[in-house]
Amino acid sequence: MRGNRETNPPTVTPSLDHEREVDLSNRLQRLLDDLVQGPDNIRSGLLLVEGPGFRWKGASGVATEATGAEMLPDDQFAIDSIAKTMTATIVMQLVEDGRLGLEDPIGRYLPRPLMDGLHVVDGRSFSDEVTIRQLLNHSSGIPDDWSCAGFLDLIAGDLERRWTPEETIAHVKTNCEPAFPPGEGFAYSDTGYNLLGLIIEHVSGKALHEAYRERLLDPLGLDHTYRPAFEADRPSIPGRRPSERWFGDVECSLSPAVMTADWGGGGLISTTEDMNRFLRAFVDNQIFREAETRDAMLEWADSGPFHKYGLGFGLVDFDRSNNPAHAGLGQVWGHAGSSRNFMYYSPRLNVTLIGTLNQIDTDKSLYDIVASIMTTVRDTL
Repeated sequence: MRGNRETNPPTVTPSLDHEREVDLSNRLQRLLDDLVQGPDNIRSGLLLVEGPGFRWKGASGVATEATGAEMLPDDQFAIDSIAKTMTATIVMQLVEDGRLGLEDPIGRYLPRPLMDGLHVVDGRSFSDEVTIRQLLNHSSGIPDDWSCAGFLDLIAGDLERRWTPEETIAHVKTNCEPAFPPGEGFAYSDTGYNLLGLIIEHVSGKALHEAYRERLLDPLGLDHTYRPAFEADRPSIPGRRPSERWFGDVECSLSPAVMTADWGGGGLISTTEDMNRFLRAFVDNQIFREAETRDAMLEWADSGPFHKYGLGFGLVDFDRSNNPAHAGLGQVWGHAGSSRNFMYYSPRLNVTLIGTLNQIDTDKSLYDIVASIMTTVRDTL
């Protein structure tokens, strides 16, 4: 089901006077501190909020527990699945260049051995019916490798193993059943984005990390965003490593080797500044030649009770939520990641919200976190 994109023009807000700007800054810092200091094993947080007439960036907690190093606003963090927005953007650049088509079967660009057994339901192969669009919007039915039986055990059993995307796909073919025939539902799949990464490499003639740098990172000036498994570190603050990432009480900052498994759907280190620069360039249509290319990525299909998904971007429609705290906030679109990180844009407020809590195992709802930030901004404006 297409359409339903929020079309209200952004609210035009004049620059905040000094008193309101100070008030908003204080409120956002208190909110971030409260999120970090609560009883959820969260040790650090970053947040950047930008809208008409104001901009605020803050940090809370410690970046490295062993040393007690204070978290700084320019610290780096693992962005997890937010990277899907970039993989999808590169695919759409290739579509705009006429080198790919959204309805093209993926077998046109992938080797036969990889395609064999990729999508089999009740003994029937649908492998040759999967399209590029279906990989982008998670409607292919291909299983997610991170949710596939035994995959996490393999990761945990050898943290120095470097994975190829072909190996993650082979694991899925052997161990998991597709969710449904292509185009008949929504099932989130990192495997699908590994396939998209391989298609980017085939069509562009570049390694995926080279395509990222050539097409997005360097042109947009994302100087502190990089793929640690394939490139040298690009620290945002000299002498500092990226902030730690946690699973409950276990520090699980992904080693470069482990991050190879999260390939076309993740595997990036970045900053709130770089993510905001990317999102603003996307919002302002500074990436594609034609506005229609970007708009095609924001054609939504239902993916949950108050969620929709486009081509690499997700939408949260707070007005469809049954939580009274979400009422009146409208829609945001962008993406989120597993460690409570997020990159969202509110068309109604013309506000970007970028942040992380660096914690995978927490009961804090990502949607409640984003809603609390939006409410703070809205009420101050």
